[in-house]
Amino acid sequence: MSEDNKNLEDKTEELNNTTKNTEQAKEKIDQFTEKAENKFEDIKADAKDTFEKAKAKAKEFVEEDAKELYDEAKEKASKIADEAEEKLDELKEDAKAVYEKAKAKTTEFINEDAKEFVDETKEKVSKFADEAEEKLDELAEDAKEVIEETTKKTKSFFQRLFGKK
Repeated sequence: MSEDNKNLEDKTEELNNTTKNTEQAKEKIDQFTEKAENKFEDIKADAKDTFEKAKAKAKEFVEEDAKELYDEAKEKASKIADEAEEKLDELKEDAKAVYEKAKAKTTEFINEDAKEFVDETKEKVSKFADEAEEKLDELAEDAKEVIEETTKKTKSFFQRLFGKK
């Protein structure tokens, strides 16, 4: 029986060693888990900090650079509108001058006793004036469309830029 006791003692000791090893392994796993959790928290904090920095940079872009781009586009659109308005004014002046010349020539012709052509000339002058007026209206409408299109494109550009609809 002493050999059985000896085997039993060896097995008990082996069991105790295994229990100790298991407890040590458990402690090491707990330590590793704690370190991993701490590392995860550090990484999480770094990610949050990086996100905040990126967010601040984006905000800075929107507040400074995008505003500058918007102002430049607005200025260019205004310049185009002003140029279109100036061109329209020039065309109006040209049309008025042509109309005045035609009117003067008609008056001169009438004063020279060319009564048979008066009605025909009046009709042509009236038609010319109507056409000139129509042309001016068309030019004014075209200029208005250019201004509106430029305004819409500028607005659309900034809406897409800032994600507004």
